[in-house]
Amino acid sequence: MARVAEGDIVRLRCAGRLTDGREFELAPDGGTVEFIVGHRDMLPALEKAVIGMTPGESRTVVVPKDKAYGPRDEDRVEVIPRKDLPEGITPRVGQRLRLPAENYQVVNATIIQVTDTEIVVDGNHPLAGQDILFHVTLEEIVTL
Repeated sequence: MARVAEGDIVRLRCAGRLTDGREFELAPDGGTVEFIVGHRDMLPALEKAVIGMTPGESRTVVVPKDKAYGPRDEDRVEVIPRKDLPEGITPRVGQRLRLPAENYQVVNATIIQVTDTEIVVDGNHPLAGQDILFHVTLEEIVTL
């Protein structure tokens, strides 16, 4: 039976759990995710964990925060005057925004507070500062 090797395209089901017990899925509606192993489309620790797996096999992988989404950085939390928002945006807590940054970069941020005059956005990845436990099941090694 074929085993996953670097460069393979794989399709897997992947559920995650944080140390506080919250659970999340990497794919919408509990579906599958597909990626090329070794292309850094996923967390490197997760990509490495699927190497050697066979279709139908499951594994539990613990990814510490320093190998997941890094530590939480309070410098990435900013206050933005509401008047600086583009016209037509009605901000709400939990809403994701793409904000311009230096050198034509874009920062993904989450609104964490809204007042009449300002919003507070968090540019940290939502899972920053968290150790993550993944349960993965290899559905298939995709052949072209």
